Amino acid sequence: MTSTPQITRLAAFIPFDGLSPSHLDALADQIQVHRLPAGRMVFKRGDVDRVAWFLIEGTLDLVDAGFSVRPFAADDDENYLAVDNYPRHTVNAITREACVLYSLDRDKLDLLMAWAGASDLLPESKPGDDDRDWMDALLGSGLFARVAPARLHELFMRFTPLAVELGQEVVREGDAGDTFYVIKRGHAMVTRGRETLAGLGPGRFFGEDALISDQPRNATVTMTSDGDLMTLDKARFQAIVQASVVRRISEQELQRQVLDGESPCQLIDVRLAMEARHDRIPGARHIPLAELRQQALKLAPEFTYILCAEGRRSELGAYLLSEAGLNAYVLERESGPAAVPEAVSPPAAP
Repeated sequence: MTSTPQITRLAAFIPFDGLSPSHLDALADQIQVHRLPAGRMVFKRGDVDRVAWFLIEGTLDLVDAGFSVRPFAADDDENYLAVDNYPRHTVNAITREACVLYSLDRDKLDLLMAWAGASDLLPESKPGDDDRDWMDALLGSGLFARVAPARLHELFMRFTPLAVELGQEVVREGDAGDTFYVIKRGHAMVTRGRETLAGLGPGRFFGEDALISDQPRNATVTMTSDGDLMTLDKARFQAIVQASVVRRISEQELQRQVLDGESPCQLIDVRLAMEARHDRIPGARHIPLAELRQQALKLAPEFTYILCAEGRRSELGAYLLSEAGLNAYVLERESGPAAVPEAVSPPAAP
């Protein structure tokens, strides 16, 4: 039996606690409400579950492999994540009394986390950018150094000009993202709601986060002068830039690299702090995605950084580290956390 969810109730759970009321409201049609009687099996141990379950009312019995039963109530202090928050369940969950649970598709939850984590990742303008040629600015960003020289010419040939006017909204918060922008001439302002986040000048680029995460724009960019933009459509951005920058490494390749000792490696986990504590990745350094752009300036450039959490946030993380001029890969997980090499060398603390 399902009904309309009380979206504000989700604010008690991670990752929803960091979202604004308007963002929570946008989730209403993604949430399924389940009102279950006592004695109903919610999920079984060992099952691979496509949805995450959140206990809103009532009490569950969580039964582990040794048949130990732990009552788990909605008002339990540990009830701040999805129940048994693993893709493959480690316990049976049975309703002890009448319960209300919300469920959300895990892939959609992953998309939400990538979007929420990217909300503070817009670039800031730098002094002197006004006099830089837009192509030199891109090449000097560190990001496009990953694009093969043979493809750079093709890349720049694919950009198309767009004349813009004072007050024009180039991208709007909540809209679908289909274009990457570089400011050739003029200035723009980045806002979210009523908050001003940054000012952008010539040579600065924006719009990449939505293209990588496949999520709506997380801010509005408005021109504060007349100007000219250079634009690249999503398909070409992903085929040329994202495919070059967001590189991947298999567990076997990482193991070989660690054993060969060609360069020191560091695993990076960009999930939220509560997620990292709940499901620790051995040997990984935890840097939440929202802090990664700033922390990248403190990372040792001689290391190779492996983004090891599952999902799109690792892709965004690898993109941001590459943008900072660091060597970064997304780990392609094959057999769970235990397969991640533990011989990865941690860099010295800054």
